[in-house]
Amino acid sequence: MDIKIKKNSHLFKVRTSGIIMKDNKILVEQYRDTSYFTLPGGYVEIGEDSSLAIIREIKEEVGVNFKIDRYLGIVENFFINANQEKTHGIDFYYLGTTEDEIPLENFDLIENDNGTIINHHFKWIELQKLTDYDIRPKCIIPYFLRMISPIIFYSFNKKIWLN
Repeated sequence: MDIKIKKNSHLFKVRTSGIIMKDNKILVEQYRDTSYFTLPGGYVEIGEDSSLAIIREIKEEVGVNFKIDRYLGIVENFFINANQEKTHGIDFYYLGTTEDEIPLENFDLIENDNGTIINHHFKWIELQKLTDYDIRPKCIIPYFLRMISPIIFYSFNKKIWLN
């Protein structure tokens, strides 16, 4: 069972995201029927470690085995989601590589998520062109542009994680 709680018009969720880079490009996914992009990933299940969740999610969505290189940090985010719900999200971020071949061009995959069919539209974006796209959450873009370590994520102009 996913860590996702809905109360009245509010939603709380815990997610995990994987950062896959090749040839100075990062893999993103166009989110459902919206115009914006997110990193591959998904919900953490109750009792599941976030690092195991990202390995599972990358396998389910992208169809490849994901090997974690390092844990990057966590983002706490408050936003209105695609369903117009006030959302409080916690997202764990992992940098990794794929153990299997992955297309180096944009590609689509279909996932059967417990009976729900999801069409995934993946795109490789050059790091220097990230600001040309609507990638969410926006607070992760400075990390990619600077490629700094330790990682500092910002949300609503507040520092929320220092690794």
